[in-house]
Formats: sequence, C-alpha cells, structure tokens
Amino acid sequence: MKKIVYSFDVFDTSITRIWAKPTDLFWELGDQLRQENLIQMSPESWSHLRMEAERIVRETGPVYEVKLDEIYEYIARSLNWSTAEVERAKQKEIEMELLSLRPVPAIQKRIQSLYQANERVIYISDMYLPEEVIRNFLKENKVWTPGSTLYVSSETRINKGSGELFKYCLAQEAVKRSQLKHVGDNRHADVKVPKKLGIAVEYFTQAHLNRYEQLITQATQFPLKFRSLLAGASRLTRLQSQETTPHKKVIWETTASAIAPMLFGFVYWCLVEAQKRGIQRLYFAARDGQILHKIAQVICQNWGFTIDCRYLYGSRQAWHMPATQGISESEFDWILLQTEVLTQFTSIRSICDRVHILPEQIQDVLSRYGFPAKKWDVNLQQHERKLLKQIFTEKKVTELIIANAAHYREKAIGYFHQEGIGDGVPFALVDVGWSGKTQSSFSNLLNIAGIYPESGVYGFYFALENRVKPFKDDKLFAYFYDVEEKRSDRYFLCKYRCLFELFMSADHGSTKCYDSHDHKYIPVLRRQKNEEAIAWGLYVLQNAAVEFAKQFTTNLSAQECTTNHLVEATEILSREFVLHPSYQEAKVFGSFLISGDITENSFYELAPIYSLVDWWRLLVLSRHPHVDAWFPASVARANPIMGSVFGVKMVNKIRQIRRKFIKPKVTHATAKVSQPT
Repeated sequence: MKKIVYSFDVFDTSITRIWAKPTDLFWELGDQLRQENLIQMSPESWSHLRMEAERIVRETGPVYEVKLDEIYEYIARSLNWSTAEVERAKQKEIEMELLSLRPVPAIQKRIQSLYQANERVIYISDMYLPEEVIRNFLKENKVWTPGSTLYVSSETRINKGSGELFKYCLAQEAVKRSQLKHVGDNRHADVKVPKKLGIAVEYFTQAHLNRYEQLITQATQFPLKFRSLLAGASRLTRLQSQETTPHKKVIWETTASAIAPMLFGFVYWCLVEAQKRGIQRLYFAARDGQILHKIAQVICQNWGFTIDCRYLYGSRQAWHMPATQGISESEFDWILLQTEVLTQFTSIRSICDRVHILPEQIQDVLSRYGFPAKKWDVNLQQHERKLLKQIFTEKKVTELIIANAAHYREKAIGYFHQEGIGDGVPFALVDVGWSGKTQSSFSNLLNIAGIYPESGVYGFYFALENRVKPFKDDKLFAYFYDVEEKRSDRYFLCKYRCLFELFMSADHGSTKCYDSHDHKYIPVLRRQKNEEAIAWGLYVLQNAAVEFAKQFTTNLSAQECTTNHLVEATEILSREFVLHPSYQEAKVFGSFLISGDITENSFYELAPIYSLVDWWRLLVLSRHPHVDAWFPASVARANPIMGSVFGVKMVNKIRQIRRKFIKPKVTHATAKVSQPT
C-alpha cells in the first residue's frame, strides 16, 4: 500500500491565537516590558520596533528566514540591552505566545483521527521561533501526535513560499510528491506553491477573520487590545462549532461573530449600571431574558460581579391583564394592539384570549355587533376591526375583564413575593424593550400589593423606541437606543425589532398567567416548549452566545472593557448584519417564525420571499407582507433579478417619486409599519 504523509501548517491552521492578528501580541508584549522596566517607550512604539527589526534582519541577513535570537540581537543593539535583558524580553515573547495560543478544533480532531488510524502526520511552518518552542506549543494545545516531525523555516533556513521546504520534507520523509497531502491557510505558501509541485493541497480558511471580525479590527476608534481580543473571541467561538448541517453552521458562526457581542455588550452594561446604582439583584424578564441571564452568569463568575441574577417569568399579557382595574385608553393600547394593521392576523377569539375571556361568555354582545360563532376564528376585515373598541367598552365585557383581572392579580402578586420581590433588596428589570409599558403594569401590580419600592422600579432595556409615561418613580434606561436621544442610525436599526427579539428567543412559550399548586406559584405557559424555535436551532444560538461570553471574559479583564466601546461595536455589527445580510444569513435567520400577536395565534417568516404581488403592494401601497418583515433579508433571499431590480435603494427611490407625484390615498393599510425599506 502506498505510503501517504499528511502535513499541516501550524499557525492559523493547527493552532490560532486569541489575538485577531499575530502582530497584535507585540502591543501587549510592549505593555508588559514597560511594566517590567525593560523599555520606556509606548506599547505602540515597541510593536513598531519589533516588526521593523524582523523586517530589517530578513532583508539584510545572508538568508531570508531568520531566528528569534537574530531579531532580538538587532533590538538589543538599538536599546543597548545586556544579555540578561535580551533573554528576559525574548522569553517574555515566547511565554506570551504560549498563553495566547488555542487549538483549532476541526484540525485537532482530524489529526487525532489520523493518529488513531496509524497515519503519518508532520507539521510544516514558516516561522522565526525555534523548532522546540513550536513543538511545545503543539503539545500544550494537544495538537501534537507522538512520532510526528516538525519542519520549521528558522531551522532549515528555507521556506514553504519558495517551495524548497516542501522539497526538503519530501526528501526527509522519502515520499513522492503525490504521496504528500498538505493542509494550510496561506493561499500562496500553502496552496499555490505545493500545488505547482504536484502536492495535493487543502486550503483551510476557518481561522481567517470573517467580515464581522474584520470590521471590528478595522475600528481604530477602539484601543488595539480591545478590538483585537473582541474579534479574536468571536473567531475562537466560531471555531468551536460542532454543527454538521449548513443551516446550524450559519446560526453558530453568525452568532459567534455578530450576535453574541451585541448580547454580551447589553448584559455587561446592565451589570455595570446596576453596580453603579447600588442595585443588588437583576430580574431578567422572560422570554427575552433567558439567554441574557445565561450570559450574565458567565460574566459574574469570570469578572467577579456579586449581583444576584434571576430569571423572572412574565409577559405583556401576564402583567397587563392583572394590573387592569378599569378599561381606559391605556388598557386599549394593549388589548387592541396592532389590530388596525391588516397584515396582522386578528380574530374575535384572539382578542378575547388577550384578556382571558372566551367568546362564549360574551356571545350575546358579539351577536349584536354581527359576529356569530362562525366568525369568531376568522381573520377580521378592516371595517370589522373598527367595532372591537365598541365591543370591549360594553358594560358586560368590561365588568368581566375587571373581575378576571382581580382573579389573576392575586396569583401574580403571589409569584412576585415567591421570587423575592418585596424583600427589600434593591432590584431592576432587564428586558429587550421597546416602550416601558410592561414595566408600568408590573410596577402597578407592586403598588397594589404594597411592595412598590420607595425609589421606584429600575428598568434596563436594549432599546426604547418610545416611552410611555412611567409609573410613579420608575426609571427606564436604554443601552443601544433611546427615543429621548438624538435620532441616529440606531433608530433605523431598531425598526427591525423582531430581529433583535429573535436573538433573545427562549425555549419555552410565553407566560399567560400564574397559578398555585402545593403552596407554590408557577407560571402558566402558552406552550411548555417553543418547538418551532428549537427545531430552527435556538439552542445553537444560545450555546454560541454563552461560549463567546466565556472566551471574551477569559481573555480580557473587566477593567479593559468599557460599555461605550461595546455599544459602538454593537452598532457596527448590527448595521452589517441587519442591513447587509449574506444570502445564507438571510435564508437561515429570515426563515425564523415570529408572531406579532401577544397570544401567538399566527406565525410568519421574519424575512418572507416576496412574490410579484408583494412587490407591487410595497411599491404602490407601501405595504409589506407583514408589519415586522426584515426587508433587507427578503431582498437577499429574492430571485437575483428581482433582488437587483427591487433592491432597498431602488425601492426607496421609487417610493420617493410616488410620494412626490401621487397623492397618498392609503390610510389604515400603512399604519404602524415598524420598519423602513
């Protein structure tokens, strides 16, 4: 049987760094050398000196391939270092390299499989570090296999880029070119050169920065260490993926690079703000709070926050309904929410469900308004929806709602007591947003129960698109966007609110109300399992977000991370993902099923594929297939011809012309469209 030798490049193939770029480590090295009084220059100056020394030694030496000793000999002459100082600095660099290295799981697994199959594995690297040091790197990261050989350019003085190192390996291994199979990440040295020699190659690019990670590394408004380790943590998380299907790979990788940093930034901001304001407990409200709570636990453990983080079951319905003591415009705001939006499914039964009544209980009232039993489950027409407010103003209906509210209120308050609310510990709510209406109902319930805090209830939100009048002394704070601030690009990004809610989806249904059993209060869920989200890949998203939090908090300290930097990073990443998704991202995340109705009576894809009729309605009536459509993703999913003709910019131009020359006649059809095109 013909002998086959499998060769692997070392850096960014077999192992990679926590740093986005290899040379970013030199900045950190300079910082540590300065702390040890080996240099007086800035980390930036040291980084430049270190790279320049390597360049000069390569260009002026007898051979292009150099050793680390030779680089430091040049630096020693520049800084007038003693032999002992040279050795200290050199060892510090080696030590930092080792601390920064991590195995590339896919390659690690492959190498282990080859070893188990008794196959020959070698390593080839163009590197200035000594062979012994690199071999130690591979061993420490469990990528080395017993009996393997490492070929390093600093020892042989020839490199892969010229092809000579490959020829040397072939001679040493005593194999023909067709018997060597090489894996590497450098397009020239690992692919073009060996392929030209007749060696089978595999171009491995998983450890290369993707577009999100590159955007972060290019954001020079951030300190180098922050942006490098942020992008590096995304890459390390991305490489941990064990997903085998293309769909779930996209979820993991996009979460690692774009979504997880956004969620992490929000949670970290909540913890910082809580600490600053003397808040000792955070309640992460269901369902958006599920993944946020998991991230908070990682941050608290790794960065030493002592804030008590808890998950609190609740929802708009679970808090609005029991807080109702009368039917006014405030109650109609949530009872009839989005019923005027024709693309939103609305039936008699779905509206009754919001206030925990059955159509049968008000059958006579419904009949008087032209709604026999056969119409209770039918999507209402525009003229029928206008009658809903009159129906729910009827005395019989309002009395039934208020009586129901009192029944549900007692159990809601019992659940709050059970979860520690009212025990005197300063607390705050954490939720995605978007107006503070739910917090107002929550606070109203606490007030009725006599446990409303003297200082009011604090609420931390991802964004606030608008603000309802807060209850008494309540205070609302927003991380990413606040309507009270100057309108910015963040305002338009937040118009795709359902996309951000997707990021914070939970594995259970929404909370309808609370019940008691065996002296314990339990949340009553609409569904025990959010089967659609789980089947889509919710756990993949959550696991990737938690893994990112672990990677980032392990490699960076809290003192080196500011909330201002994270919110700017969130804007960079969200702008790219929300407005410019790739086809695969649009297909995977756009297929997620959402429901704009609080009773979840109907579902639709977040980014539907527009039909010709949908395009016509958009251009003529400014109407999307549904109010929460993620339009840029729908464009990305569209037929290439339709996507190019009806791209976001083109649609906006056509609509501007239409508005200018055609007097708009549409009223209810365009009401409350929650996102721009």
